Amino acid sequence: MILPRTEKMMMKILIVFVLGMNYPSCAGFPVYDYDSSSLREALRASVAKVNSQSLSPYLFRAFRSSVKRVNVLDQDSLNMDLEFGIRETTCRRDSGEDPTTCDFQRVYYMPSAICRSTVRLSAEQVQDVWVRCRWSSSSESNSSEEMFLGDILGSSRWRNNYPLESLRGIFPPGNRGDPNKWRRLQE
Repeated sequence: MILPRTEKMMMKILIVFVLGMNYPSCAGFPVYDYDSSSLREALRASVAKVNSQSLSPYLFRAFRSSVKRVNVLDQDSLNMDLEFGIRETTCRRDSGEDPTTCDFQRVYYMPSAICRSTVRLSAEQVQDVWVRCRWSSSSESNSSEEMFLGDILGSSRWRNNYPLESLRGIFPPGNRGDPNKWRRLQE
């Protein structure tokens, strides 16, 4: 049986695809098997960074966290990119409480913020933390979302590699004058 040229090409592609899917080692790429204690420590450090630079009289606590990427730098150190939500708790900042033990504020509309952080870990110890947060809104419209932390990044990337500068300001949810862009916490 003689097949036209395009049908031969499609047949080859189909065979390669089927064989590739049946060979388990070709099904993906290696995934870093991070220790859950490293993840907890990275999230704790990220929330501590938010709380240390927030102007709110209350502590923030994380909810719905996820690991977005792990970049292994060498056998002892890595960068872990996280995304998590935060809400205000009932604990005041000056209380010295651990935010994980505090209840969330219970009001009719409690705004939350979505934060992205990069945590550098070396020998399973936190070495450096970068965090950027933005307020969520009840509407999905970009124009109605609000910022509350740091400066607007000039880059479309949500994390860069230079050290943080000093905090310039944190804007509460009532500030509707800012466009919806990611803000960055600064030391």
